[in-house]
Amino acid sequence: MIELPIKRDYLPIRISEKVIKEAVEKSKASNRGIIAIVTATKPDFYKQAPVAIECMKQDMPFFIINTGQHFDDVMGYGLKEFGLEKFIACDLQVRGDLMEKSSEMILKLGTFGRHLKKEYGATVLPVVHGDTLAAGVSPLAWIFSLGQKVAQNEAGIRSMAPVGIKNIKAEPSENDIENFIDKQFNGKWMLMREEPFPEQIDTWICAAGTEYFFAPCELAKDNLLREGFPEDRIYTVGNSGIDAIDIKRKEKPSTSIFEHYPQLEKGEWIRVDIHRRGNLTPTRFKSIVQGVTDLVKDGYNVILVELNATKAALNHYNLRDNLVKLAEEHKNFLFTPLWKEYSHVIEFLDSKHCAIELTDSGSMQEELLYFKHVMPLTVRLNTDRPETIFQAKNNLLVPPISASFITKMVKHVEKNETVKNKIMAKKQIYGKPGEISMKIVEILERENTADNIAFRWVHQRLKLWNETSSLDYL
Repeated sequence: MIELPIKRDYLPIRISEKVIKEAVEKSKASNRGIIAIVTATKPDFYKQAPVAIECMKQDMPFFIINTGQHFDDVMGYGLKEFGLEKFIACDLQVRGDLMEKSSEMILKLGTFGRHLKKEYGATVLPVVHGDTLAAGVSPLAWIFSLGQKVAQNEAGIRSMAPVGIKNIKAEPSENDIENFIDKQFNGKWMLMREEPFPEQIDTWICAAGTEYFFAPCELAKDNLLREGFPEDRIYTVGNSGIDAIDIKRKEKPSTSIFEHYPQLEKGEWIRVDIHRRGNLTPTRFKSIVQGVTDLVKDGYNVILVELNATKAALNHYNLRDNLVKLAEEHKNFLFTPLWKEYSHVIEFLDSKHCAIELTDSGSMQEELLYFKHVMPLTVRLNTDRPETIFQAKNNLLVPPISASFITKMVKHVEKNETVKNKIMAKKQIYGKPGEISMKIVEILERENTADNIAFRWVHQRLKLWNETSSLDYL
């Protein structure tokens, strides 16, 4: 028998007793529980920021628990950008791969929860977001350490694919492209939850440990009801990311994106951001890179934003030098690092210089409903925001099965006025900007009292009798 080493060099949990005490005092004075807004990744910072800002407006006791996994100046800039650093009560400082971060997060968050209970006797309700690793792991930490559940912002997102995807061809004709677009807009769809990975696993696990579900749309609510979650705990509120857009439109970035990249002020551009793990597999990733290359050589203006995962894949497949050379030889190709400020993304998408966003981001599919001039094209085989296609009709899947399929699909959409007009109709299905986070906080204010542990036994759900026990003596 041999003994395997286990990682033990964890960074310590960093807490601010000052921030905690301020929230506890406000909680006791108002008989309301504390809202702990959990942030983890770059999208979390701006999708959770409006909820935090609304807590301030409504004078709710709250603080932020940050996992610390996006900690550098670029990936972690969102907390500073939205002025939230001063509300961080806990930085878990998690590091490592998926397994290491998950196990470390459970241990550290559960420990922090028990610290709050022991030292302050505080009732704290974590609010996690969407389908991040923190959304999947935080409910496990909270319920296993305290016997309490959490609230989930952007709950119920489940991936689907058009049935017609079964028959697509790597070398499609114009008729094939037209038929595939029609089947996306008007055909049948099927559940297909394998991807994105691990996000679909995270949101699925999160639901099991959630007491209050904030669904972004009716489809998400229907998903949760089908899975057996109680209707009286599911609230269709919209998507808080739309509030973040509204906030940033009212502010100017510290510097303009056009100061960083002056060439973007000329003509129309296709902005490309690819980072999903499924798309980093060999056939898909090589098809995407070749598709981008072909579009550049055919005269299209293209920006490729290099995220960390993109860079790792380019290096792994020895393709990065090819793109560097392409940028040197073609003025219509811009190869940039990740844009630090969310304001820069908003500024560019609001300009008339971004014609198409070629993306595999879940958030971008939602947000682009609220940008007048941009057509979203999603480089995936399925999507966790299918409502943007068959309901809003503002998005299309571009399956990365070959470079030819990608380029033909992009060119067809760019030239076909019927398809373009349908996409540009922009049916906004995620709520009215400025109101989503307000709804979330109003519900939390009503439900999250100081004596509510956010957990119901079956006898309570059936209203047989109301007897609450955390069983923390076991």
